[in-house]
Amino acid sequence: MKRPRPNGTCPTGKLRYRDRIAALLALARIDDIDPRRGEKRAYRCPRCSGGHAVQLQP
Repeated sequence: MKRPRPNGTCPTGKLRYRDRIAALLALARIDDIDPRRGEKRAYRCPRCSGGHAVQLQP
């Protein structure tokens, strides 16, 4: 299975994944590679209709 890669940027400046599912798959891979990174949640962006991986705020 090919790993999801960002496919551009959103007008907000965030990395854009094809959809929320691709962002979730990227989160799983990020957690395997470097668990210290903070991305823990994925969501569908209303501005670009793509998916974003974001950090949880403390």
